[in-house]
Amino acid sequence: MKRFSIYLLSLMLSGVFFVACDDDDSIDKLTFDKNSVEVFVGAETVVKVRGGEAPYKATPVDETVVKATVDGGDITIKGVKEGNTTVKVTDKNGLEGTIAVAVKVDPFEDEKEDPTARIKWDTYTKVEGKDAGTFMLTKAEDKTVTFSWINEEEDESLVLTFKDTEDKIGGEGEEEESASVKAEDTTPVGKLTVTVDGESTEYDVTSWRLVQAKPADDEEGTPYTYWIAFTANDKLGLAVAPLTVETE
Repeated sequence: MKRFSIYLLSLMLSGVFFVACDDDDSIDKLTFDKNSVEVFVGAETVVKVRGGEAPYKATPVDETVVKATVDGGDITIKGVKEGNTTVKVTDKNGLEGTIAVAVKVDPFEDEKEDPTARIKWDTYTKVEGKDAGTFMLTKAEDKTVTFSWINEEEDESLVLTFKDTEDKIGGEGEEEESASVKAEDTTPVGKLTVTVDGESTEYDVTSWRLVQAKPADDEEGTPYTYWIAFTANDKLGLAVAPLTVETE
C-alpha cells in the first residue's frame, strides 16, 4: 500500500511538472492574432501582438519587401515589392515572435483609374455604356451590400450580396484595403447569383475587399465610386459602381 501511494504521488508530481513546462513554453515567445499575412504592394495590414510587454520592436528580415512600424501592440506591415519574408518582433524583455509575410501585386491595379460601372467574374463581363441594363450598388440598414446588373428584359442578371459589418462602404474619405473579409472556417460571406435566360445559379462568395473608393471626378458633389473585389466559386471578380441608394 505504501509503494502504491508513493507511485501515485510520483505521478501527480510528474503531472505538475509537465503542466509547468507547458506554461513555460507558452510564455517563451510572443504570439499574434495572425501568424501569417498577405498584403498588396503599396498597401498595409495590421497584426496585433498577444503577450509580452511593451515597448515592442518589429524588424523585417528583408526591408526591400516590407516595412514595419509599431504603435503600442499593433504592428503595421506595408508591402514594398512582390516577394516573401518575415518580420521579427521582440518585446521589452527580449521575447521574440515572427510573422510570415507574402507581398503580392494587386490583380486589379490596372482597374483603379476606370470608374465606369461594371462587373467582371469568370467569363462574364458587363460594362455600363457597352451592355444595356441597369447597374446599381446599394447598402441596406442591416449592412447588406448589393451590387446588381439586370438587363432590360430582366431575364439576365448578376447580383452580388454580402455583409459590410465594418462599414467600409458608404463611409467618408478615400479608402483602400489590403486584406479580404473572409471566414477562416470557409463559411460563405455572401452570394453571387447569375441568371441567364431566366435560369439562376447561386455561388458562394468566400471573400471580398474594398479595392478603393473615390469620386469619379473632381466636381463637387460627385458621389463616391466603389471598386469591390470578391471571390466566388474560387474565381476572382470585380464590381465597380457608385453607391446609388442607401435603403432602409
